[in-house]
Amino acid sequence: MSYLNEFDAWKIASLLMLTIFALTYFGYKAGNLKLKKLKVKTLKESSSSFSSLSGLLFLLLAFTFGMSVSRYDSRRQVIVEESNAISTAFLRADLYTEKERVLFKKDFKLYIESRINYYKAGKDQDKIKLSNSVTQSISTRLWQRASKLSFDHTNTDATRLMIPALNEMIDITTTRAAGEKAKVPDSIIWLLFVLACFTSFYSGYSAALKGSIDWLVEFGFCMMISVTVLFIFDLDRPFRGLVTLDESNKNIIELSNNFN
Repeated sequence: MSYLNEFDAWKIASLLMLTIFALTYFGYKAGNLKLKKLKVKTLKESSSSFSSLSGLLFLLLAFTFGMSVSRYDSRRQVIVEESNAISTAFLRADLYTEKERVLFKKDFKLYIESRINYYKAGKDQDKIKLSNSVTQSISTRLWQRASKLSFDHTNTDATRLMIPALNEMIDITTTRAAGEKAKVPDSIIWLLFVLACFTSFYSGYSAALKGSIDWLVEFGFCMMISVTVLFIFDLDRPFRGLVTLDESNKNIIELSNNFN
């Protein structure tokens, strides 16, 4: 788990907003000191440096936001695929005899409960490990039963359908776990923070050299950056925040209705 992931997204965004607004103020003061030193009211200097920094900041914001949206959408899609895989394997249990069907469905019920508990565990690593352990135990039992039944020629058709379904159901848990761990790299986030700080400082500095500053505009600029960063973090954290995967996980929760 990354260091940044230890803090709530709103705390990071709030701290960033206060920091860059303060740097805008310090930049404005630095610009005024230069004007006093040169004993002039305004100074016509090239704003190409500030424009380049702003362009680079907005480009990095767009890139990072797009990355977090893409990863969120991938996680959502994987949950839907997992739900479909479990549902398919569950339905194919009906291809076996009554005795085997009952055993299969009993294990499928426990398997679905373990996957629901996996999501409810949130960021609690102990609960996640426990849920994964239970999931692996049940999936192994399902696989061993299907493998054993495959030696019975009367189950040939059922085996041809059940084995691929179980294989997909088991494999997709790894895909889901990997997708949840794949986050925007901390190095990109820190670069974004540094660039936002430099841009804010030069924004105040440049405004001072021009002789005036619109604090409302500067506040709006700081707010815009902070809100964007807030949603970048929010989209990158599937278990907490404003944007969650609750709706997608309802697809797996609804599978438990098959046992009511």
